[in-house]
Amino acid sequence: MLREDEQTEFKKTTGELNEAMLSISSILNKHGRGKIYFGLKNNGQPCKFEITDSTLRDVSRKIFETIKPQIFPIIKLEKIDDVEVIVVEFDGADKPYSAFGKYYIRIADEDRELSPSELRKIMIGREYEDNYENRTSAESLDEIDLNTVQSFYHQATDCNRLPNLGKLEDLSTIDLLRSLSLVNADKLNNAGRLLFSKNKPLVLKLAVFATNEKNTFLDSKRVEGNIFELIDVAMDFVVKNLRFRIEGIKDDLKTRNEVPEIPLLALREAVINSFAHAKYDLNIQHEIDIFSDRIAISNPGSFASEFEPIDYAYRQLNSHLRNQLIANTLYLCKDVETFGTGFKKIYNLCNQEGLKVAYENRTNDFTFEIFRPTTQELTAELTNNAKLQSSKNKLLTDKELEVLAKLRLSPKISSTTLAKECNIPLRTVYRIIKSLKDKQLIVREGSNKAGFYKVL
Repeated sequence: MLREDEQTEFKKTTGELNEAMLSISSILNKHGRGKIYFGLKNNGQPCKFEITDSTLRDVSRKIFETIKPQIFPIIKLEKIDDVEVIVVEFDGADKPYSAFGKYYIRIADEDRELSPSELRKIMIGREYEDNYENRTSAESLDEIDLNTVQSFYHQATDCNRLPNLGKLEDLSTIDLLRSLSLVNADKLNNAGRLLFSKNKPLVLKLAVFATNEKNTFLDSKRVEGNIFELIDVAMDFVVKNLRFRIEGIKDDLKTRNEVPEIPLLALREAVINSFAHAKYDLNIQHEIDIFSDRIAISNPGSFASEFEPIDYAYRQLNSHLRNQLIANTLYLCKDVETFGTGFKKIYNLCNQEGLKVAYENRTNDFTFEIFRPTTQELTAELTNNAKLQSSKNKLLTDKELEVLAKLRLSPKISSTTLAKECNIPLRTVYRIIKSLKDKQLIVREGSNKAGFYKVL
């Protein structure tokens, strides 16, 4: 006698069609194939019910409308103990499968809805089974960007993570990429193409916004290139739009020590993570948005782990690598320091500066955000630094220190705004500006209307 198990489900009639859809989803997610019987009791005994010409079509239509991704079951009639039953045989390799928009898993003979972490495990496992980066691309070995390979080679040998083979010629360039598993026969695989193609395989969108929302653009650009090129472009763009504070003079007594508002190591780690862990078979581009209050770094694909990024910051966890070949290559040139420690480094660096971090994990993209210090925080810090400098140089009043800090932060700030923010009369602002000029702490650049004050 037949009995229910993890791959077999019994239903008395097609009146339980909705419940059967949950069983199909759960069995596919657990085993990839199974059977549903309509016309059997839970104990396997036949249960006669009316089967019309449209009954099988109704079952087929319900499966088509409900199970996603779509499957193509075999639906047929069988006789068990001279009673006619409907048998639905199904299989599928595109898990996870949903029924009515929800995901289920088979436990013994029951269907249980998947938790978000369980669903993520299935999705990650599916990615690893058919990993995009290992597939052969259409690009020949003639399409390798030799300059990028040369730069990579020098960085990797300089940090002793790759043996120095001497001068890298065209032939040994291909041998090098083969040794990194980036070549399949006479073609670059997708990992090799993304890292070293000269055909600019990726797109990076960069933008600066006036506020904390995507409203008014101050700057924007769209750049194409391979991973190594875009990492450099991303960092150049971010550094160009960061605010810096001055912390004393370096040891040579000539050079000012300029400190970025966000640690550059944290930003670079976040940018590299974005390219190392992206899902590259999605039609979504990498993106870096600089808002007034934060920097947001986005990549295609959800976070590739059952854990959250913050878990990697404070727990000892093994890294989940969506793109093993890409991560291995970045590691060799020291762009990736140690697998699984990237988020720990970012959190530690930001915590030391009192900076908040956040992330948003969606189905098709992942965004990591580092919040910038507020203008008030920067002004207070610059004022304190100026006090330290004035004690060694020219004595300044508190209001002079405050005006100097605001000019350093916003060189184009107007006298009227200075008066309002410093809570002093406009004529006092003019007097302080003159005093700072006389003490050779600021100089006016450009015209009176369109110029700015440069802090020396």
